[in-house]
Amino acid sequence: MYSVLIADDELNILEGIAALVRWGECGTELTYKAHNGVMAYEWIRENPVDIVITDIKMPGMNGVELIQKVHAIHPHIRFIVLSGYDEFEYAKGVMEYNVKHYLLKPSNEEKIEEALKQIVEGLDEEKEKQEVYQEIQQSLHRVLPIAKEQFLKDYLTGKTYWPEDWEHYGKLFDLREETYRILVFHLDDDHDIDERFVLKEALTNELLKHHRIILSTITGERILLLIEGEAAGERELIEHIKEFRKEYTSYYRKTFTTAVSEPSTPERLKEAYGETISCLSQSFYLGNNSILTTRDVRDEAVSNDTLLFDHDEFLYMLKSGNVEEAECHLRHFFIEIEEKRYPVNVLKSHCIELFMLMIRQSQRMDDFLKDVMIVSNLDSFEELRSFIENAARDIAGERFQRNKVSQSSIIQRMMDYVDEHLSDPDLSLSQVSNDVLYMNSDYIGKLFKKEQGEKFSNYLLNKRIQKAVDLMERSGEIKVFEVAEAVGFGNNPRYFGQVFKKYVGVTPKEYLNKEQV
Repeated sequence: MYSVLIADDELNILEGIAALVRWGECGTELTYKAHNGVMAYEWIRENPVDIVITDIKMPGMNGVELIQKVHAIHPHIRFIVLSGYDEFEYAKGVMEYNVKHYLLKPSNEEKIEEALKQIVEGLDEEKEKQEVYQEIQQSLHRVLPIAKEQFLKDYLTGKTYWPEDWEHYGKLFDLREETYRILVFHLDDDHDIDERFVLKEALTNELLKHHRIILSTITGERILLLIEGEAAGERELIEHIKEFRKEYTSYYRKTFTTAVSEPSTPERLKEAYGETISCLSQSFYLGNNSILTTRDVRDEAVSNDTLLFDHDEFLYMLKSGNVEEAECHLRHFFIEIEEKRYPVNVLKSHCIELFMLMIRQSQRMDDFLKDVMIVSNLDSFEELRSFIENAARDIAGERFQRNKVSQSSIIQRMMDYVDEHLSDPDLSLSQVSNDVLYMNSDYIGKLFKKEQGEKFSNYLLNKRIQKAVDLMERSGEIKVFEVAEAVGFGNNPRYFGQVFKKYVGVTPKEYLNKEQV
């Protein structure tokens, strides 16, 4: 309902309008009756309304002055003017102030009601447009940060976007600075994704006290931060990281290695990211818990060649126990290495890092650690390739067996849950995945079909029909709707009957009659 105020110094007209107009049918409610313009203005100042019906000639403050003053403080209010014919020229000067109707006196209630309905219709349209606009704004507010993070992540890691794209997306995401600094962090010891996430959040919260961070994300086993501008110099930045590292290591008993890029323009960010990743790999020689800069390792490098190869998918293949896909990834990797003929020290450094990432996927990490230095002592490319490929097959095979046992356990939990909750009409793959297993429903659905040979939805229907048959065989006196409720069809016995007939060949009632005979 929209609120309405009437202002008229003629009490008989004021009370007549108040009594005769069918306010509710117009989508309005009368909230105040003012005997003059001053009363109306004072009320509106404290209690804004949606619509004002006002006379023109009133003592103290006339209708024109009232409209002008109200519009100045509440421009959304709509007005209906009631006046004599000879006052139109005087009153038409306020038509720009949301005056939607000018009604000549005497004006009956039908004309006023028609004017009110037209105003209400306009207000409803504006309200609907505003709601749509707010929904769009809220959607953009939710989507833009995600899109910005994905753009920056893809831009830095060399996927999809190129320097010429920065100008367009920079305006969209409000990236105005001329220089940026890249920080890459890596937990030194064996860890899981939760620990990586904790480190990322803690780092971000701490560094935000001193720097403007425009990207904070996890890529593979690394944490990537992009700092806008140079709010603090490199020395101050490293001191901030050292202070945080001291507290983090003391609390979590874990260490991490940091690589810091030099300030870079948007055009050079891809190159700076590659240099930072290469810098991080040098921690094998310099030790864990280090803070490295690209300038520090540049002087020590034997060659400027940098070996960049994304092994994130390969590590996922190992963890999933996918031997064939892991072998395929390594074949492509070593073909590229052989074609480009990277310097031996660069290749060995990369393979040591790769091997360390690989063995973190194994429960026999301590055994594999004994073989790390073998990489440095290998004499040929073939020996190196064979060493990495054999280790990958071994680890992937181990993970396959572990995953198989784990997956079977998950499926058994699902089946047990189904048996216990068949009467729940909301029982579904999504519910079991999200509320019981806390896992992705698409993955669980594929895993269930792989293990059981049928979709979860088919399995659930079969179980429900089997239980329905069992209930009817054990109790011939049971009602169809009781069976429907007991097997999860809720208060929809008709749908239960359709499904039952499809699976059994007869309706539930026919089946019950047969059992009773």
